Amino acid sequence: MYSRNSFGSFYPIDSSVHRLNPVIKLIDFLIIIFLVIFCNSLYINLFMLGLVIIMMLLSFVPLKFYMNTFWSLRYLYILVAFICASFRMNMSGCLVVLSKIVVVVEYLNIISYTTSPSESAYGIEKFLSYFNILLLPISGLAFKINSILRYVPLLLTVEHKTLKAQASRGIDYYHTNIFGRMYAVCNLYLNVHRLTRRKNREIAFSRELKLFNLRRYRTNFRTNKVGFYDIFFTAFHILLVLAYLKDKGVIWDI
Repeated sequence: MYSRNSFGSFYPIDSSVHRLNPVIKLIDFLIIIFLVIFCNSLYINLFMLGLVIIMMLLSFVPLKFYMNTFWSLRYLYILVAFICASFRMNMSGCLVVLSKIVVVVEYLNIISYTTSPSESAYGIEKFLSYFNILLLPISGLAFKINSILRYVPLLLTVEHKTLKAQASRGIDYYHTNIFGRMYAVCNLYLNVHRLTRRKNREIAFSRELKLFNLRRYRTNFRTNKVGFYDIFFTAFHILLVLAYLKDKGVIWDI
């Protein structure tokens, strides 16, 4: 079982954000990425940050999990603020850049905490299935993306267990010189690599037993339908896009 307070883990609880359709979550995240790349308005970025905070509260995931990720990236925020100051950006421009980073990181946290690996796999495969008309190998691409999504929490879990096991055997990572730390870290990641390779062989063997084949159409027992909360949250994302278009002068009357 994955650690609940690590990035990429699923927090099982019943909330309105958990009940969202995984395809809708992916579409909403793509809308946020579009706005983060192209929108430089301070008010729209602050509104995006407020929407992310509301989703964090409605997910019923303890806020300390989100704050752990925020605090672990504190040096990145300081570095970004220093770079903005070195380029003589004003305060609003610096706030826009920092808010974009916080929005992307915390939105990814919301998706990872509120979407199980199976739902993520279903959402990605369902979303990419709409591009089958382009005659692209969508099934293989979806399988690779799902494997990566499942591999990251597995790698973090194995690393955490290996670190605890080595610490219980007296290996000290902190109160030693630089060469001792380098040796301990190399030993740690060699063990992590060995354990993850063993786990990958087990997964591959289980898929062979199940006659897994990417060229065959796979059925799914999930029937995730679009509900009220999907329309509710997507409406706010669309309002952000309309506000961006109005700010750019593409549309005049809303």
